[in-house]
Amino acid sequence: MDSIETIVSDLEYGRSQLLKSIEGLSRREMTETPIYEGWTVKDVLAHIVGWDQRTVKTLPLMQQNRAGEIVGIEVEAHNRVSVADWEDKSLAEVLAALKSTHRQILDILSTMDHVEIDMRRQRNGRIITIRSYVIDVMMEHDRQHAVEIEQWRKELEQNIDPKAVGAKLHQNQAEFWSALEGLEEAALVDKRAVDGWSLKDVVGHIAAWEELMIQAAYHIYDPSRPAVSPFGQDIESMNAIMAAKREANSWPTERQSLLDTQSAMNEFLAKLLPGDYRLRGPYPWPGDQGTLAELITHAAEHYDDHLPDIERWRNVKLS
Repeated sequence: MDSIETIVSDLEYGRSQLLKSIEGLSRREMTETPIYEGWTVKDVLAHIVGWDQRTVKTLPLMQQNRAGEIVGIEVEAHNRVSVADWEDKSLAEVLAALKSTHRQILDILSTMDHVEIDMRRQRNGRIITIRSYVIDVMMEHDRQHAVEIEQWRKELEQNIDPKAVGAKLHQNQAEFWSALEGLEEAALVDKRAVDGWSLKDVVGHIAAWEELMIQAAYHIYDPSRPAVSPFGQDIESMNAIMAAKREANSWPTERQSLLDTQSAMNEFLAKLLPGDYRLRGPYPWPGDQGTLAELITHAAEHYDDHLPDIERWRNVKLS
């Protein structure tokens, strides 16, 4: 018969395997990319937290021989509520709950002996034990979702298209420069362009981030190279710091800076083999990591983020 310590260790291992299955996933992969229809990885984790929270309430009733008071639930409805409860909370909060609620369960189980764990209790005409109703179910639940996430990850990475990733970056770079064509320097340095930023500032902002992304990309490609440490608590603070450092730069300086950065990014892409796009590592902003393919996609999408503002200002100045 397994010792209580072994049971707790097995449950710890099961949860560690679940957490291992999400290691290295980016925030976007966990919060935006569906793993099932309508559910992201964050939703799956919230669903597990919901069942853990129910277990925290269930175990004391079973300890007190009040198993008949365990409220019945409709599984699908419980899952929907569990996911909805965490919808407006951050991924970090869900992960913290996944660990802390599981620890509460282990702490309760650690106080028990085999008599309590295997004692037969009656609930709604059915005989249950803590082992059958809680321990075995938790172990299988964590194992099931860990396997599903690992399989989803394999499919996700198999679907990476290196040519499409590179082509999107090059296309967006070209469209960005095209949007700036024909604008006089006075229009490019006018602070009324984008909420107190000039288009010169936007160009410098993109160059600064792309430089960081290149450094991060090289580290992912070759971990012996130094990683990029975020220098702000969040992206907004990093933006403010970078903008302040580049404020005095002229338009020609910022233009050349972005051209040089784009050239460096393209030089890096030329080194990559198709399989390299699946390599994973830290991103240059706080608390995120993922594949090289997604990091390059972020670089491409950064141009998209600023194009509407440029086109709006262009229409103002050329109308």
